[in-house]
Amino acid sequence: MLAEQRRKRILHEVQVRGSAHVHDLAELLAVSAMTVRRDLKELEEQGLLTRVHGGAEAAGSGLEPAFAEKSGLNARAKDLIADAAARLVEPGMSVGFSAGTTCLRLAQHVTKRTDLQDLSVVTNSLPAADEFFRTARGGLPGGPAPVAPPSRVLLTGGQRTPSDALVGPLADAALAELHVDLVFMGTHGADPRGLSTPNPDEARTNRALIRSARDVVAVFDSSKWGLTGLSGFAHWDAVDTVITDSGLSDPALQFLKDNVNKVVIAS
Repeated sequence: MLAEQRRKRILHEVQVRGSAHVHDLAELLAVSAMTVRRDLKELEEQGLLTRVHGGAEAAGSGLEPAFAEKSGLNARAKDLIADAAARLVEPGMSVGFSAGTTCLRLAQHVTKRTDLQDLSVVTNSLPAADEFFRTARGGLPGGPAPVAPPSRVLLTGGQRTPSDALVGPLADAALAELHVDLVFMGTHGADPRGLSTPNPDEARTNRALIRSARDVVAVFDSSKWGLTGLSGFAHWDAVDTVITDSGLSDPALQFLKDNVNKVVIAS
């Protein structure tokens, strides 16, 4: 692979994921870590990304992949995770959903269940809220009627991010007085330090959502492990359950089992 092609691939990985580690890129491209570091230096000098300890992030502290870019990634794993997570929801619960494509899949699974009477939903995710609003309105025009009973939905308000999350002071204030039974947290990245996102405002709103919950369930596919966003929003002691897929490495799985009450491998 020519240097120009390699750098284009590196830039693509960083832009789609929001960040990438040197050793992951080296393994992906079958080159040395030193070669990747030289490429990252060149790309940073061109203003195309920002080097950080151990890797690089998309240029600009607030940049993150758009929702549409992420929605097709690891679709099968996300669907399995969503199916497993939906089983935790019970009739009469108040349930929070963070932003992200995995939580949207989860919302779609929840709205398919016919037994979830009297469900209250809190979310800062526009796509997830729309999924529940569509159900409450009686389905899409001209389409079949939804099978799930309508849910009460509170959309937080706030400023919209590229990942279709609503964040900022308005969202944080809406969450401050709420108490939900269960919150599902998607994430840009997960590593031994916890969960993270490229967007500091989204991190603050995620913290507010976590504070509102009795139980916190982190839902992420195995490709997120080892990714680190600019802003952390949860250490592992704030997470009660992790639901992920079978692609997680043995060391990562053991770390989670040692630090989280319950780990579910969706299959």
